Amino acid sequence: MSEREAPAHVPGTPRGEETKEREGQEPGRYQTGHDDTPAGRPHGTSTARDDTGVDPQEPVTGGTPKG
Repeated sequence: MSEREAPAHVPGTPRGEETKEREGQEPGRYQTGHDDTPAGRPHGTSTARDDTGVDPQEPVTGGTPKG
């Protein structure tokens, strides 16, 4: 099969929206509603866990580290 004939979606590879339906919302992401357009796309917020992929501590506030 040439590159031009290759399918856009490989059978057996789940799409992102299928994974969300099957496994639920990802940790660190929170849906806050839908936009007011005819498309009604969802929007939301995320935490540091979404950015890093781990469950980080809250940011350290205060001075610089001592050393």
